[in-house]
Amino acid sequence: MAWPGDVRLRARPRAQGTARKRLVMTGGTSGIGRRLIERLLVELPQWTIILLARQSPRARELLALSDIERLTVIEADLASLRSVYRACNEVIRSLNSEEIDALVLNAGIQTVSHNAASADGLELTFAVNFLAHFLIVERLKGHVRSDGGRIITTSSEVHDPDAFCLMGIGRAKWQDPTVLADPARSQEHIASTVNRGEARYCASKLLNLMHARHLARELETIGVIAFNPSVVPGTEIARDRNWLQQFGWRHIMPALAPILPGARSIERSSSDLLWLVTKVDAQSISGSYVDGREVQTGSKESSDWAKIARTMQVARSLINERVYANQKKRS
Repeated sequence: MAWPGDVRLRARPRAQGTARKRLVMTGGTSGIGRRLIERLLVELPQWTIILLARQSPRARELLALSDIERLTVIEADLASLRSVYRACNEVIRSLNSEEIDALVLNAGIQTVSHNAASADGLELTFAVNFLAHFLIVERLKGHVRSDGGRIITTSSEVHDPDAFCLMGIGRAKWQDPTVLADPARSQEHIASTVNRGEARYCASKLLNLMHARHLARELETIGVIAFNPSVVPGTEIARDRNWLQQFGWRHIMPALAPILPGARSIERSSSDLLWLVTKVDAQSISGSYVDGREVQTGSKESSDWAKIARTMQVARSLINERVYANQKKRS
């Protein structure tokens, strides 16, 4: 079923002769994702890129970098499951029966100023960081190459309440995913709006890791990895903070990243992500939590298969209710 409107921001023809590998990704207009795309365009001419992103000056800037016409941007608002669904349909059409070599789920937000809801009425951090990516995988997993293909989702050390984090942000208490999806009830035991927003972010990163572990079992011929870039100053994750915090995050902390414990530069973390996309034997570490380039155990909760199964069940139910049921009504 075709949705109204043109979802392709700009589609360039693929380069002839070198278009042998395909990356589909979210979170590529800034931070480590943008640097990954820049390096692929300059250093690895065999890669073409399909980026899911909202229309923005940054997306247009990226297109301008692609002198050899290897980048396509498809409009997608991760806060809207309908937008994600139609964007995935456009990705499938753009593939033209070719396969995806790497599916990178890198987009993420952290809302700390208020209780925010998505277009579907779901808690915004849950909706963007987890559920939108769950839907992307459901729509595109059948198009990922089975021999050497990989799915990489960006998690974080803050998924683990016991792990050190430089920023000392409020950690999540486990709640059933139906509660995590509720804008009012998610982490409601936390009085501070800021700390509650941080805990919601932590919970979403736990769900990302759980999703990776589940996919590794489901997709036995595809390598699935949860990537921890660590604390990376200079990214857009602090955009909902006050002006002073944003200034420090963007302009002061990046210079201190080499000496701050647990912090990494955009260049270092993007290099780690590039390594996971292009070099590592993803199948050999499928289902793993990879901190930079080191496989770590992750939290005990991230390997709780009863909670993982419940998370997948709720995600499928929400997708069925808000995407497929609505699709049938429109048909």
